[in-house]
Amino acid sequence: MGAAKTPVLWTTGAPGTGKSTTAWGLYTRLTRAGGSVAYVDIDQLGLIGPPPGGGDAAHAIKAANLLRVLEVLRGTAQIVVSGVVDPAKPYIEDPDFDLTLIRLTCDRDELRSRFLGRGSPAAALPDLFAVADVYDRAGFGEAMDTTGQRPEQTVEALFHRCTLDSGTVHPPDSGQPQPGPVTVVTGPTAVGKSTAAFGALRDLWERGIPVAYVDLAQLGFAHPGPDPAREAALLSALWRGYRDAGAKRLVVVAREFRPEHRRVFDAVSVVHLDADDATLTERVRRRAEGESALLAGDELRGAPPGVRDRVAARAVAEAARMRASGGDRVVLDTSGHEPAETAAALLAVVAQ
Repeated sequence: MGAAKTPVLWTTGAPGTGKSTTAWGLYTRLTRAGGSVAYVDIDQLGLIGPPPGGGDAAHAIKAANLLRVLEVLRGTAQIVVSGVVDPAKPYIEDPDFDLTLIRLTCDRDELRSRFLGRGSPAAALPDLFAVADVYDRAGFGEAMDTTGQRPEQTVEALFHRCTLDSGTVHPPDSGQPQPGPVTVVTGPTAVGKSTAAFGALRDLWERGIPVAYVDLAQLGFAHPGPDPAREAALLSALWRGYRDAGAKRLVVVAREFRPEHRRVFDAVSVVHLDADDATLTERVRRRAEGESALLAGDELRGAPPGVRDRVAARAVAEAARMRASGGDRVVLDTSGHEPAETAAALLAVVAQ
């Protein structure tokens, strides 16, 4: 008798239908219940440019990288995936995984309300409805109408279709060290690592340099965890995929770059972003008020003052500890910088 397949529940749909909110809600619900679970945002698996890597080929790159990621996570009791799919070929095929694709839908009035309610521009509504029409005509997966549902109701409806168990995750192996060039951007909470790194990345793409990007925090959504060895195996798998897709360089963002992560590469350049206490406290406030991209697991978006104060104190303590740790790295003091200034300073180091 063969080994049991690893269940994968994938929520998809047009923007605004709630695919990411639902998937993250399932992940956190399963985590609280003590289950072995991992969450993957497929959009994080296709961050390569310039086109064609970031254009029409994006679906194929994401699908190939998803299979690599699933292989590392094989044996997890439940894997939850969110993100768009290619309507022409919406499924992945692997005999080790039992895939359930849920296509979330809602009526057009509610879709409009949700889309505008999250700050998206009204000018994009025609494109949104066109995408929704394509998804409806394709009819892939299992349609689930969420019209009139609160997010927690959608999560509740799908929770009972997930596997709640301890799981048996196979020991990950990151394989042989891989070539670079690789730049790793580190720094304390809220210092602006992701914003600066992505700003530098966009500039490199505009110059026509094929570069891939990985936010290590977005690869760490697995319970029980954190597991640096598993993160290293995922990082290695993604970099292999991006290299196959034509990437020549890699930019990685990580709060801390651990020895397990470092062993993935034969050589890395580390750029550490630092800031004084006042700057970190101000950036925590800005994050809480929504002045950054919303990513899964964001503890600050909309956080009340008490939570902000605790996170700011933690960021200040992290910065002091990291400052004292030293190491082979370039340190950029970003105190008082606006995001564009930090991105420009980081780009100057990366470009060298």
